[in-house]
Amino acid sequence: MILVQPTGRYELIMSQFSNSPETAKHLTKFKRKIKKQRPFAFAVAVLICAVAWLVGAYLVNGSAQPGDATMPVPSGLSADSDNQHYPTPHHQATFMTLTFSQLAEKSNDHLLLVNMDYAVPGYIAGSKDRIAGYVTALSPDMLLNEDALVMLRAMFDSAAGVGFNQFRVTQGYRTHEYQQDLYDRMAGTGLAARPGHSEHQVGLAVDISYHGVNIGNSRQGQWLMNYSYRYGFILRYPEHKTDITGVPFEPWHYRYVGQPHAYFMTQGDIVLEEYIALLRKNREIAVTFEGVEFSIHYLAHEYESVDIPEGNLFWASRDNTGGVIVTVWN
Repeated sequence: MILVQPTGRYELIMSQFSNSPETAKHLTKFKRKIKKQRPFAFAVAVLICAVAWLVGAYLVNGSAQPGDATMPVPSGLSADSDNQHYPTPHHQATFMTLTFSQLAEKSNDHLLLVNMDYAVPGYIAGSKDRIAGYVTALSPDMLLNEDALVMLRAMFDSAAGVGFNQFRVTQGYRTHEYQQDLYDRMAGTGLAARPGHSEHQVGLAVDISYHGVNIGNSRQGQWLMNYSYRYGFILRYPEHKTDITGVPFEPWHYRYVGQPHAYFMTQGDIVLEEYIALLRKNREIAVTFEGVEFSIHYLAHEYESVDIPEGNLFWASRDNTGGVIVTVWN
Protein backbone atom coordinates (compact mmCIF):
# COMPACT_ATOMS: atom_id res chain seq x y z
CA MET A 1 0.00 0.00 0.00
CA ILE A 2 1.32 3.45 -0.91
CA LEU A 3 0.60 6.30 1.48
CA VAL A 4 -0.20 9.64 -0.26
CA GLN A 5 -0.17 12.63 2.04
CA PRO A 6 -3.01 15.17 1.44
CA THR A 7 -0.70 18.01 0.40
CA GLY A 8 -1.06 20.02 -2.81
CA ARG A 9 -4.87 19.99 -2.84
CA TYR A 10 -5.42 23.74 -2.68
CA GLU A 11 -2.43 24.42 -4.98
CA LEU A 12 -4.15 22.36 -7.69
CA ILE A 13 -7.39 24.33 -7.31
CA MET A 14 -5.60 27.69 -7.34
CA SER A 15 -3.77 26.83 -10.54
CA GLN A 16 -7.01 25.97 -12.29
CA PHE A 17 -8.87 29.19 -11.37
CA SER A 18 -6.13 31.79 -10.91
CA ASN A 19 -7.34 33.70 -14.00
CA SER A 20 -10.88 34.21 -12.60
CA PRO A 21 -11.00 37.41 -10.53
CA GLU A 22 -14.57 36.57 -9.35
CA THR A 23 -13.32 33.52 -7.45
CA ALA A 24 -10.16 35.01 -5.99
CA LYS A 25 -11.90 36.02 -2.78
CA HIS A 26 -13.49 32.57 -2.37
CA LEU A 27 -10.27 30.73 -3.21
CA THR A 28 -8.35 32.69 -0.63
CA LYS A 29 -10.88 31.63 2.03
CA PHE A 30 -10.71 28.02 0.73
CA LYS A 31 -6.91 28.06 0.94
CA ARG A 32 -7.06 29.10 4.59
CA LYS A 33 -9.64 26.35 5.27
CA ILE A 34 -7.57 23.64 3.60
CA LYS A 35 -4.46 24.63 5.53
CA LYS A 36 -6.41 24.27 8.77
CA GLN A 37 -7.64 20.81 7.70
CA ARG A 38 -4.20 19.47 6.75
CA PRO A 39 -3.28 17.87 10.11
CA PHE A 40 -6.71 16.27 10.48
CA ALA A 41 -6.69 14.83 6.95
CA PHE A 42 -3.19 13.45 7.38
CA ALA A 43 -4.15 11.76 10.65
CA VAL A 44 -7.20 10.18 9.00
CA ALA A 45 -5.06 8.83 6.16
CA VAL A 46 -2.53 7.31 8.56
CA LEU A 47 -5.32 5.68 10.57
CA ILE A 48 -6.87 4.15 7.45
CA CYS A 49 -3.52 2.75 6.33
CA ALA A 50 -2.79 1.28 9.77
CA VAL A 51 -6.16 -0.49 9.88
CA ALA A 52 -5.63 -1.84 6.35
CA TRP A 53 -2.18 -3.13 7.27
CA LEU A 54 -3.48 -4.95 10.36
CA VAL A 55 -6.27 -6.59 8.35
CA GLY A 56 -3.81 -7.69 5.68
CA ALA A 57 -1.39 -9.11 8.27
CA TYR A 58 -4.20 -11.08 9.86
CA LEU A 59 -5.29 -12.55 6.54
CA VAL A 60 -1.75 -13.52 5.55
CA ASN A 61 -0.56 -14.92 8.88
CA GLY A 62 -3.89 -16.53 9.70
CA SER A 63 -3.60 -18.77 6.64
CA ALA A 64 -0.39 -20.49 7.78
CA GLN A 65 -0.70 -22.41 11.01
CA PRO A 66 1.91 -24.82 12.47
CA GLY A 67 -0.49 -27.72 11.98
CA ASP A 68 -0.60 -27.15 8.22
CA ALA A 69 2.96 -28.38 7.70
CA THR A 70 3.77 -32.05 7.22
CA MET A 71 5.70 -33.00 10.32
CA PRO A 72 8.59 -35.49 10.18
CA VAL A 73 8.33 -38.68 12.18
CA PRO A 74 11.20 -39.52 14.58
CA SER A 75 13.00 -42.84 14.43
CA GLY A 76 11.00 -45.76 15.75
CA LEU A 77 7.57 -44.24 15.07
CA SER A 78 5.52 -44.98 11.99
CA ALA A 79 3.63 -42.35 10.04
CA ASP A 80 0.30 -44.03 10.82
CA SER A 81 0.84 -44.38 14.55
CA ASP A 82 -2.39 -44.33 16.54
CA ASN A 83 -1.43 -41.29 18.59
CA GLN A 84 -0.53 -39.09 15.63
CA HIS A 85 -3.38 -36.60 15.34
CA TYR A 86 -1.97 -33.23 14.43
CA PRO A 87 -3.72 -30.05 15.65
CA THR A 88 -6.41 -28.69 13.33
CA PRO A 89 -5.43 -25.29 11.88
CA HIS A 90 -7.08 -22.18 13.35
CA HIS A 91 -8.00 -23.98 16.59
CA GLN A 92 -6.43 -23.39 19.96
CA ALA A 93 -4.36 -26.34 21.16
CA THR A 94 -5.94 -28.53 23.82
CA PHE A 95 -4.16 -30.77 26.30
CA MET A 96 -4.58 -34.28 27.59
CA THR A 97 -3.59 -35.09 31.14
CA LEU A 98 -1.79 -38.39 31.66
CA THR A 99 -1.18 -39.79 35.11
CA PHE A 100 1.90 -41.54 36.43
CA SER A 101 0.26 -44.96 36.22
CA GLN A 102 -1.05 -44.39 32.69
CA LEU A 103 2.42 -43.44 31.49
CA ALA A 104 4.05 -46.37 33.30
CA GLU A 105 1.71 -48.70 31.42
CA LYS A 106 2.87 -47.19 28.11
CA SER A 107 6.56 -47.52 29.02
CA ASN A 108 9.07 -48.73 26.45
CA ASP A 109 11.66 -49.06 29.26
CA HIS A 110 14.48 -47.64 27.13
CA LEU A 111 15.79 -45.64 30.10
CA LEU A 112 15.86 -48.33 32.76
CA LEU A 113 18.81 -47.86 35.08
CA VAL A 114 20.51 -51.12 36.02
CA ASN A 115 23.68 -51.08 38.10
CA MET A 116 24.97 -52.36 41.43
CA ASP A 117 22.33 -50.35 43.28
CA TYR A 118 19.35 -51.03 41.02
CA ALA A 119 18.64 -54.63 40.06
CA VAL A 120 16.99 -55.81 36.87
CA PRO A 121 13.23 -55.28 37.39
CA GLY A 122 10.68 -58.03 37.05
CA TYR A 123 9.09 -56.10 34.19
CA ILE A 124 10.84 -55.28 30.91
CA ALA A 125 8.80 -53.91 28.02
CA GLY A 126 9.55 -54.47 24.37
CA SER A 127 10.03 -57.61 22.33
CA LYS A 128 13.37 -59.14 21.36
CA ASP A 129 14.58 -60.49 18.05
CA ARG A 130 17.61 -62.32 16.71
CA ILE A 131 20.56 -59.99 16.22
CA ALA A 132 21.78 -62.02 13.24
CA GLY A 133 18.67 -60.98 11.34
CA TYR A 134 19.87 -57.35 11.43
CA VAL A 135 23.67 -57.24 11.75
CA THR A 136 26.62 -59.61 12.04
CA ALA A 137 26.61 -61.43 15.35
CA LEU A 138 28.95 -63.89 17.02
CA SER A 139 26.07 -66.29 17.70
CA PRO A 140 22.99 -66.86 15.53
CA ASP A 141 20.78 -67.24 18.62
CA MET A 142 21.75 -63.95 20.28
CA LEU A 143 18.81 -61.62 21.03
CA LEU A 144 18.28 -57.87 21.53
CA ASN A 145 15.41 -55.42 21.95
CA GLU A 146 13.81 -54.80 18.53
CA ASP A 147 13.91 -50.98 18.78
CA ALA A 148 17.61 -51.16 19.55
CA LEU A 149 18.20 -53.57 16.66
CA VAL A 150 16.65 -51.22 14.12
CA MET A 151 18.98 -48.42 15.14
CA LEU A 152 21.96 -50.75 15.51
CA ARG A 153 21.57 -51.77 11.88
CA ALA A 154 21.37 -48.11 10.85
CA MET A 155 24.55 -47.40 12.80
CA PHE A 156 26.48 -50.30 11.24
CA ASP A 157 25.26 -49.26 7.78
CA SER A 158 26.59 -45.75 8.33
CA ALA A 159 29.90 -47.13 9.51
CA ALA A 160 30.14 -49.29 6.39
CA GLY A 161 29.57 -46.15 4.34
CA VAL A 162 32.86 -44.73 5.59
CA GLY A 163 34.76 -47.98 5.15
CA PHE A 164 34.20 -49.62 8.55
CA ASN A 165 32.24 -52.69 7.46
CA GLN A 166 33.41 -55.36 9.88
CA PHE A 167 31.64 -54.41 13.09
CA ARG A 168 29.88 -57.28 14.82
CA VAL A 169 28.03 -57.94 18.07
CA THR A 170 29.66 -60.33 20.51
CA GLN A 171 27.16 -60.01 23.38
CA GLY A 172 23.49 -59.05 23.55
CA TYR A 173 20.67 -60.14 25.84
CA ARG A 174 21.63 -62.49 28.64
CA THR A 175 19.40 -64.66 30.76
CA HIS A 176 19.90 -64.75 34.52
CA GLU A 177 21.39 -68.24 34.22
CA TYR A 178 23.87 -67.11 31.57
CA GLN A 179 24.90 -64.13 33.69
CA GLN A 180 25.37 -66.37 36.70
CA ASP A 181 27.62 -68.74 34.74
CA LEU A 182 29.64 -65.83 33.33
CA TYR A 183 30.01 -64.26 36.75
CA ASP A 184 31.27 -67.54 38.22
CA ARG A 185 33.80 -68.03 35.42
CA MET A 186 35.12 -64.46 35.65
CA ALA A 187 35.10 -64.16 39.42
CA GLY A 188 37.70 -61.71 40.66
CA THR A 189 38.25 -59.99 37.32
CA GLY A 190 35.60 -57.29 37.74
CA LEU A 191 34.52 -57.82 34.13
CA ALA A 192 31.17 -59.44 34.87
CA ALA A 193 28.35 -57.88 36.87
CA ARG A 194 26.65 -59.75 39.64
CA PRO A 195 23.63 -61.70 38.35
CA GLY A 196 20.55 -59.52 38.41
CA HIS A 197 22.63 -56.34 38.02
CA SER A 198 23.81 -56.59 34.43
CA GLU A 199 22.46 -54.30 31.69
CA HIS A 200 22.65 -57.24 29.32
CA GLN A 201 19.75 -58.80 31.18
CA VAL A 202 17.53 -55.88 30.06
CA GLY A 203 18.20 -56.57 26.37
CA LEU A 204 19.28 -53.01 25.55
CA ALA A 205 23.05 -53.40 25.78
CA VAL A 206 25.50 -54.76 23.20
CA ASP A 207 29.19 -55.56 23.18
CA ILE A 208 30.71 -54.56 19.83
CA SER A 209 33.96 -55.72 18.27
CA TYR A 210 35.75 -55.09 15.00
CA HIS A 211 37.55 -57.86 13.16
CA GLY A 212 41.22 -57.99 14.12
CA VAL A 213 41.17 -54.60 15.87
CA ASN A 214 41.30 -53.45 19.49
CA ILE A 215 38.02 -51.56 19.71
CA GLY A 216 39.37 -49.36 22.50
CA ASN A 217 42.37 -48.05 20.59
CA SER A 218 41.44 -47.74 16.94
CA ARG A 219 39.80 -45.49 14.37
CA GLN A 220 36.81 -47.84 14.37
CA GLY A 221 36.39 -47.54 18.12
CA GLN A 222 36.72 -43.77 17.91
CA TRP A 223 34.05 -43.66 15.23
CA LEU A 224 31.63 -45.44 17.56
CA MET A 225 32.42 -43.04 20.39
CA ASN A 226 31.85 -40.04 18.12
CA TYR A 227 28.71 -41.10 16.25
CA SER A 228 26.82 -43.76 18.21
CA TYR A 229 24.63 -41.12 19.87
CA ARG A 230 23.06 -40.30 16.50
CA TYR A 231 21.47 -43.75 16.59
CA GLY A 232 20.34 -43.59 20.21
CA PHE A 233 23.35 -45.44 21.69
CA ILE A 234 25.74 -44.25 24.39
CA LEU A 235 29.13 -45.52 25.51
CA ARG A 236 27.86 -46.81 28.83
CA TYR A 237 31.08 -47.03 30.83
CA PRO A 238 33.53 -44.23 29.89
CA GLU A 239 37.01 -44.24 31.32
CA HIS A 240 36.58 -40.97 33.26
CA LYS A 241 33.26 -41.96 34.85
CA THR A 242 34.20 -45.16 36.66
CA ASP A 243 33.66 -43.52 40.05
CA ILE A 244 30.01 -42.96 39.10
CA THR A 245 29.20 -46.13 37.17
CA GLY A 246 31.22 -48.42 39.42
CA VAL A 247 32.36 -50.30 36.29
CA PRO A 248 35.85 -50.24 34.70
CA PHE A 249 36.24 -48.66 31.26
CA GLU A 250 34.51 -50.84 28.65
CA PRO A 251 35.02 -49.33 25.16
CA TRP A 252 33.01 -52.16 23.62
CA HIS A 253 29.84 -51.80 25.74
CA TYR A 254 27.09 -49.65 24.20
CA ARG A 255 23.62 -49.09 25.59
CA TYR A 256 20.50 -48.08 23.68
CA VAL A 257 18.56 -45.22 25.33
CA GLY A 258 16.94 -43.61 22.25
CA GLN A 259 16.69 -40.00 21.20
CA PRO A 260 16.98 -37.25 22.26
CA HIS A 261 18.47 -38.77 25.41
CA ALA A 262 21.61 -40.16 23.76
CA TYR A 263 22.31 -36.76 22.24
CA PHE A 264 21.84 -34.92 25.54
CA MET A 265 24.03 -37.32 27.49
CA THR A 266 26.81 -37.32 24.91
CA GLN A 267 26.89 -33.56 24.47
CA GLY A 268 26.74 -33.03 28.22
CA ASP A 269 29.36 -35.72 28.90
CA ILE A 270 27.17 -37.44 31.49
CA VAL A 271 26.31 -41.08 32.06
CA LEU A 272 22.88 -42.60 32.67
CA GLU A 273 23.16 -42.28 36.46
CA GLU A 274 23.85 -38.55 36.14
CA TYR A 275 21.13 -38.05 33.56
CA ILE A 276 18.40 -39.55 35.71
CA ALA A 277 19.62 -37.53 38.71
CA LEU A 278 19.47 -34.36 36.60
CA LEU A 279 15.93 -35.11 35.44
CA ARG A 280 14.80 -35.91 38.95
CA LYS A 281 16.17 -32.56 40.15
CA ASN A 282 14.96 -30.32 37.31
CA ARG A 283 11.73 -32.21 36.51
CA GLU A 284 11.62 -30.79 32.99
CA ILE A 285 14.21 -29.98 30.33
CA ALA A 286 14.08 -28.98 26.66
CA VAL A 287 16.27 -30.57 23.99
CA THR A 288 16.59 -29.82 20.27
CA PHE A 289 18.03 -32.65 18.19
CA GLU A 290 18.43 -32.36 14.41
CA GLY A 291 15.91 -29.55 14.24
CA VAL A 292 13.25 -31.34 16.31
CA GLU A 293 12.27 -29.89 19.67
CA PHE A 294 11.61 -32.21 22.59
CA SER A 295 10.41 -31.55 26.11
CA ILE A 296 11.37 -34.17 28.68
CA HIS A 297 9.38 -34.48 31.91
CA TYR A 298 10.15 -36.45 35.03
CA LEU A 299 7.37 -37.79 37.26
CA ALA A 300 8.64 -39.00 40.61
CA HIS A 301 5.42 -39.92 42.40
CA GLU A 302 2.27 -41.84 41.63
CA TYR A 303 0.04 -38.83 42.30
CA GLU A 304 1.78 -36.73 39.62
CA SER A 305 0.62 -36.16 36.06
CA VAL A 306 1.71 -34.28 32.95
CA ASP A 307 -0.23 -32.23 30.39
CA ILE A 308 0.61 -33.08 26.78
CA PRO A 309 -0.72 -31.11 23.78
CA GLU A 310 -3.34 -33.10 21.89
CA GLY A 311 -1.80 -34.68 18.81
CA ASN A 312 1.82 -34.45 19.94
CA LEU A 313 3.79 -37.67 19.80
CA PHE A 314 5.16 -38.84 23.10
CA TRP A 315 6.71 -41.89 24.68
CA ALA A 316 7.42 -42.88 28.26
CA SER A 317 9.95 -44.99 30.10
CA ARG A 318 10.20 -46.17 33.65
CA ASP A 319 13.67 -45.49 35.04
CA ASN A 320 13.84 -48.34 37.60
CA THR A 321 14.41 -45.85 40.44
CA GLY A 322 10.71 -45.16 41.00
CA GLY A 323 10.14 -42.49 38.35
CA VAL A 324 8.77 -42.19 34.83
CA ILE A 325 10.44 -40.17 32.10
CA VAL A 326 8.11 -38.69 29.48
CA THR A 327 9.48 -37.51 26.14
CA VAL A 328 7.20 -35.20 24.16
CA TRP A 329 7.94 -34.50 20.50
CA ASN A 330 6.91 -30.89 19.84
